[in-house]
Amino acid sequence: MAKHKRRKGATIITAALLLIFAVIAYFILSDYIERKIYVLEYKDIIEEASNKYELDPYLVCAVIYTESKFDDDAVSKVDAKGLMQLMPDTGEWIAKKLKLSDYTVAALLIPRTNIEMGCWYLNYLYDKFDGDTELVLAAYNAGPATVSGWLKDTSISSDGKTLSYIPYDETDNYIKRVNSAYEKYKSLYKDAFN
Repeated sequence: MAKHKRRKGATIITAALLLIFAVIAYFILSDYIERKIYVLEYKDIIEEASNKYELDPYLVCAVIYTESKFDDDAVSKVDAKGLMQLMPDTGEWIAKKLKLSDYTVAALLIPRTNIEMGCWYLNYLYDKFDGDTELVLAAYNAGPATVSGWLKDTSISSDGKTLSYIPYDETDNYIKRVNSAYEKYKSLYKDAFN
């Protein structure tokens, strides 16, 4: 009987030690693992473009992560291109606004060009939607004309400035994913940007 109690006690101690080890390993490895998921590439370009267009670089990282997971060759099923998944017609419009005389659609796959244009576009949306990040992200996903239409619809916006809800599930989920990634980037890379 005493031998059985000792074995049971040893098993409990072993299980407790394994649990403690697992908890310690989790805390040590969790940031490492999350940094493998939430990568931060093109940091200097993001910082430069974010500063130029007065954007939060962590938000830019979150948009890039949500749009392409930092895949600079990404092309969506609707032909959005590059890190920030800009549509070719949006890219052409931005290129005209930026007076880029040598612009071609292929430039959207060049990280520096794509991030620069994507940041300019985010800044444009911030100006258009009075600095409201939810509206900016909704417009980035669904298009500014769509969001402007929602603001005019009294069943969606009671004041014409904010939305009571996001009518598109895809856009609602997009905003949630960007916000989640934003919190991860701020936490994982808190000293990455000046």
